[in-house]
Amino acid sequence: MFRSRLSLAFAALVTLVCIQAAFVYWGSARVNVYTQHSRLASDILSELLELSANKQRLRVWASQQLMNAGASSETRDRWLAGMQASAARLNELAHRDLAVWTEIAASDGSAVPAEVTQLVDAVELLDANIADVHERLLRLTPLERGAEFSAVWQELNQVFDVTRGRDLRELVNGAIERQRRTVPVARAATERGLEALRLKAIALAALTLAAAVLMAVHLNRRLQRPLDRLLAGTQALQAGNLDHRLALGSHDEFDRVAEHFNAMAVELQQHRNAAEAARRRLEDAVEARTAELRSAHDTLQQIDQRRRQLFADLSHELRTPATAIRGEAEIALRGSDKPLAEYKQTLGRIVGGVKQLAGVIDDLMLIARAEADQLVMRPGEVELQQLVADAAEQAEALGALHGVRVQLEAQGGTPAAQPVHVHVDADRLRQALMIVLDNAVRYSHAGGTVRLGWRERGEQVDIVVQDEGIGIDPHEMPTVFQRFHRGRRARDHRVEGTGIGLSIAQAIVGAHHGHIGIESVPFAGTTVSISLPKSRGDQAASLEAA
Repeated sequence: MFRSRLSLAFAALVTLVCIQAAFVYWGSARVNVYTQHSRLASDILSELLELSANKQRLRVWASQQLMNAGASSETRDRWLAGMQASAARLNELAHRDLAVWTEIAASDGSAVPAEVTQLVDAVELLDANIADVHERLLRLTPLERGAEFSAVWQELNQVFDVTRGRDLRELVNGAIERQRRTVPVARAATERGLEALRLKAIALAALTLAAAVLMAVHLNRRLQRPLDRLLAGTQALQAGNLDHRLALGSHDEFDRVAEHFNAMAVELQQHRNAAEAARRRLEDAVEARTAELRSAHDTLQQIDQRRRQLFADLSHELRTPATAIRGEAEIALRGSDKPLAEYKQTLGRIVGGVKQLAGVIDDLMLIARAEADQLVMRPGEVELQQLVADAAEQAEALGALHGVRVQLEAQGGTPAAQPVHVHVDADRLRQALMIVLDNAVRYSHAGGTVRLGWRERGEQVDIVVQDEGIGIDPHEMPTVFQRFHRGRRARDHRVEGTGIGLSIAQAIVGAHHGHIGIESVPFAGTTVSISLPKSRGDQAASLEAA
């Protein structure tokens, strides 16, 4: 069984790893002990040398003091403090070295070297010697004239070098010599320990790696074939081949997995067949019902949109003139009788409001008919030059009221060689052109020029109106043909206006199978072009000329 084989393999790997970890821990602890001993030996040697140097400095200070050579007490205290610090540090290092050697001796079964205990005893004598030197130096005074220097100096050397009957010079120099021999020995022992630890760790790691590789190869060979069969089966199911079945006969865990896999494939095949039949029936029913609902929804949406838009347009545009008419009538009826001239003026303003109201109603009805494809057109052959000239003449009168000049330009700036005809409703096209000219004049600055011209472009003819007015902001260009929409510049330049003129012009041009386009630069002006198809006779003449 693969389960037991995997368990044994993992147990063997875990055992090898634990053995390796235990050995590395033991070896590192051993090397750490040798490293501590090496470091302590080096530190002890440094402190002994520092202590000897400070004692020698105190000897020099004592000779200066005896000869009254200006030796200061601060210098004495500094060297004494250095000796005390070195002695305290040596005491600590000696006891730590003794503890390390005790640990080494316990692990090796050997005895602690005599030099280690001798160093501890020497450090205790150093403390007593430093105290004696300190006491004697405090009492040291310059020699009087005629006093014998050699006797006093011999007595000082006795204090410096002998404590409790033992020669400190011999102890300190011997300790220094021993530490000098110990430092390289300790370092060599540390290096040998590190090398041994490294070699053994490498050997154990190689053994563990070899065991892992052998077990991985063995298990891979035993697992590869059944896993490949399972992978091939899952890929076949993923590709839609539900007839695929796995072979049996290995009598292990993979054999049981293959049995369940085959049973799952059978169930999936049955469910897929049933789902496919149900899906086809449902798709047919949904498709038929969706087509019916889509048609009904589109119809209702169009009807509702037109109804709501018509009500919104009517309520918006009829309220203002109706309110003005009512206000004029209420003012005329309010109070006592008024002169006949005042009643006539009131009636005149009411008639003007009614004309405005009727104009708005006509415009709204024209837009409504255009959207319902019921705009009545009476097309005929119309000479384009004459129609543009009539529109320019009407626009000149409007421009005179606003101080704007309307300039008519022929094709290319010169009169055309032959007239151009378009098949249009002259009144409707003139209405659209006058809407564009009215906007160009009203949104131009006083003293500006509005240019009206036309040009042929293949089977099309373009009527172009260009002004030097306020222009349109780029972000408002997509909404210029929306009903009742007026841009910020238009509202600032001219308060009055309904915002449906361009919508009417677009509806009229669209009814003639034409196109109206706008290009504008803020503060520089706007160009409106109305593109219309030429009449068939003019198209044939253009082709013949070509």
